Amino acid sequence: MKKLLLLTLVILFVSSCGSTQSSSAAKPSKKTLKGTWEITNIKFVGEKGLYKANLFDMADSACFKGSQWVFIPNNGSGKYTINDGSQCEGVSTRIHWSFYEPGDGTYQFQFKYVDEKNKPIDSANRGYRSDIESLEENTMLMRVRTSYEGSEFDVVLTYTKVSDDFAL
Repeated sequence: MKKLLLLTLVILFVSSCGSTQSSSAAKPSKKTLKGTWEITNIKFVGEKGLYKANLFDMADSACFKGSQWVFIPNNGSGKYTINDGSQCEGVSTRIHWSFYEPGDGTYQFQFKYVDEKNKPIDSANRGYRSDIESLEENTMLMRVRTSYEGSEFDVVLTYTKVSDDFAL
């Protein structure tokens, strides 16, 4: 009887530990991302030094501060707009976006540049992925891995929801 009780306790302990270890982050919801968002902060993570990052083959990372991102969840369409400034050329470009699960319990945001019919404009069909550090009702943190002159570092983008409205 003692052995049966001990065996039962061991099985319960092992199964409870196993479920804790195999649990992963909840899949981000496209509905949470619905609307218009603004990049309100850009932070560099890596060894100390000066960083220069050209994000998404579009513009210097500093140009993305204040940029507006529109996400439409039902078909994955969207766009982002960089404001015209002293160091930045204003641009608005359409994207097709989705979430990707690399299989390690994390999630990534991915997108491709598209035309008005949501067809990829890159003949090689390339796209971009960023790690989702957090996605809540009104804030999102994304980590973009990049390098400059052989030094690797991350750019952490803070998105703040502006409104639930969206228009391309």
